[in-house]
Amino acid sequence: MTPELILYHAPLLLERGGDAVAIRCGRIVAVGRSEEVLRLRGPGTELLDLEGRPLLPGFFDAHLHFLQVGLDRVFYVDLSQAGSLSQALELLVRAGKARPGGWVVGRGWDESVWPERRYLERLDLDRRLPNQPVVAMRVDGHLAVANTLALARCLRPEGELVDRARGHLWEEAAEELLACAQPDRETLVEAAAAASRLAASLGITAVADMGGPQVLPTLQLAETRGLLRTRVFLYLPREELDRLAGLGIRRGFGSELVRIQGLKEVFVDGSIGARTAALTSPYADGEGQGELLLTREELATLLRGAERAGLQVAIHAIGDRDIEEAISACELARVSPGARHRIEHLELPTPAQLQRMRDLGLVASMQPNFAARWSGPGKLYETRLGRDRDAVIDPHAWVAEAKLPLAFGSDGMPIGPLFGLPGAISPPHPAQRLPWEVAFRAYTSGGAYAVFAEGELGKIAPGYLADLVVLSAGPSQAPWEELQVDMTFLSGQLIYERT
Repeated sequence: MTPELILYHAPLLLERGGDAVAIRCGRIVAVGRSEEVLRLRGPGTELLDLEGRPLLPGFFDAHLHFLQVGLDRVFYVDLSQAGSLSQALELLVRAGKARPGGWVVGRGWDESVWPERRYLERLDLDRRLPNQPVVAMRVDGHLAVANTLALARCLRPEGELVDRARGHLWEEAAEELLACAQPDRETLVEAAAAASRLAASLGITAVADMGGPQVLPTLQLAETRGLLRTRVFLYLPREELDRLAGLGIRRGFGSELVRIQGLKEVFVDGSIGARTAALTSPYADGEGQGELLLTREELATLLRGAERAGLQVAIHAIGDRDIEEAISACELARVSPGARHRIEHLELPTPAQLQRMRDLGLVASMQPNFAARWSGPGKLYETRLGRDRDAVIDPHAWVAEAKLPLAFGSDGMPIGPLFGLPGAISPPHPAQRLPWEVAFRAYTSGGAYAVFAEGELGKIAPGYLADLVVLSAGPSQAPWEELQVDMTFLSGQLIYERT
């Protein structure tokens, strides 16, 4: 049948033997040399000459909080650009003046890049915003700081993930407080649309979303209104297991753009920045060894239940002690290698642990932007962990050598493959380094494999969905910092073009 669109003079960055793609009904129908594929054109075929710009499969962000990314643009106060504690406070004060009496919710502060080198605290917020509730989440999402008015909504006793003197809340306590300041449904739909537009501008056509209770109905409404232009593979809170199982909803249930995949980011520990990641040796800056939030027996029980329900589990594990618990739980549950359960972040694994993961069929879901942002001399990971552990954190090369399935994502810190990939292609330490082709595949076909979509996403081949990205140049043709996304296609439809 006659193609609707042919892209030609477009070298395939991750494939061999072609520089043209023909598309019909949202799928690729032919791949080859331009002169060959152009012979397929008919009277109604649109021809697009890419003039030598490289073409690759749409980027797949394998770990994202999709609505949060959108809310950062339409609701939350973005603290990620604050270069100091005082700048972060000024941003919150400005938002407070714009919302007199209402909640002020900030996200993304990172004390490791501030000259003060200390966390925000309750008194900082009370001095500047004493008359309205304020909560500000650290960049890793595992530590929040609240002022006195906001803390009044926290019902947990002192010491149970709460330090009222400093106004600090960790893990579930932080999430519970944030839930008090949830935006309304229309704001959430607006956030989904904003996240989808941003994803398209970054070449992202699919995401694995570690969503919350509001995400599924929000995304469904955004899709119905034509506002969602991103494929979302949704991981729901583990509390939803019984309900999903009772309804018979298995992995893959959903629509063209929104599919339920499994249970999200089951936390077994916290983060390095919040000093809650579980380590076998103490933190270098003297704050204990982190916390285990779930026992291997509890996790094994959850894994068994998820497999019976036909659902995949994404396990959050950062520290070496926590990774050991996660792998041991998988062994205890006797998980099926075909279930492709995932370990998210996987920052401090040992080579022996990676071999056991391979035997269990587990997927390594990692974020190279973590290494790009926080690893290296004088940065957060060296400060928290010391030089020796910083040298082997985020060991992408070890994962590749162990022949583990590797999927790259961003965790929204920040979203954007072209920002994150240098953390694997030109990182500070050898254990983190991958050839650029391997790194690009982890951000395309690796994400597709992690959600069982390798038969329709992540490759440029006949029969695959025409989710495609055009770059301004290839990584061997121009300095990395000059590379840009020129076009993004979803099912053969142009959804972004750089102007």
